[in-house]
Amino acid sequence: MTQRVLDVSALEEETADSRSLLWWGNLGMMAIEGAIFAMLIATDLYLRMVNLDWPPATVPKPDLVWPSINLGILLLTFIPALILDRAARHDNVPLCRLALAALVVAGAAFLIIQSYVLANLGYKWSDHAYGSVVWTSIGYHMLHVLVAAGETALLFLYALVRPIVKKQLLDFRCTAVYWYFVIAMWLPFYFIVFIEPWLTRKGY
Repeated sequence: MTQRVLDVSALEEETADSRSLLWWGNLGMMAIEGAIFAMLIATDLYLRMVNLDWPPATVPKPDLVWPSINLGILLLTFIPALILDRAARHDNVPLCRLALAALVVAGAAFLIIQSYVLANLGYKWSDHAYGSVVWTSIGYHMLHVLVAAGETALLFLYALVRPIVKKQLLDFRCTAVYWYFVIAMWLPFYFIVFIEPWLTRKGY
C-alpha cells in the first residue's frame, strides 16, 4: 500500500486575519460584552416603563458641552483604528506604531474628560435607580476604554523594542476591531444619558 505525502511547506505558519482562532475569540468576547451593554439598555427601558418620573425631576438636565467633545474624540479614534487595521494587514509596522500612539493619546483624553463628566453629573449612583443605571453605564464603558487604551499602550511599547511578526500584526488588527466596538457601544448611551433628558422633560 502506497502513501501519498502532501507538501505543505508553502503554507503560512501564522495569519493575521479571520483564519486565526484569536480573531474569532476576539469577536466572541465582544459579543458577550455587547450583551451586557444590551442588558444595561434594557434595564433603562424597563425602569422607564414602570416609573412615571424618569429621569427623576430632581435630576438636572445634563451639560452637553464636554460629553459632546468627548464623543467627538471617541469618534475620531475610528481613524487611527482603521489605519492600524489596514497597516497591519499590509505589514506596515511604522504606520502601525503611529496609529497605536494616536489611539493611546485619544483614549487617555477620553478617560480624563469622562471622569470629569461623571463627577459633575449632579447625582450619585446611590441617590436613585436612575443614578445607578447612568453611573453603571458610563463606568462600564469607561472600563472598556481603559482596557483598550491599556492594551494599545502595551502593544505600542512592544512594537518599539521588539521585532514584529504575523502574531503581533494579528494583535494589532484585533485591537483595532476592539476600538470599533468601543466606539459603537458608546453611541446609544450618549443619547440615553445626555440627549434624551432634553427631549423628554421640560425644566428641572
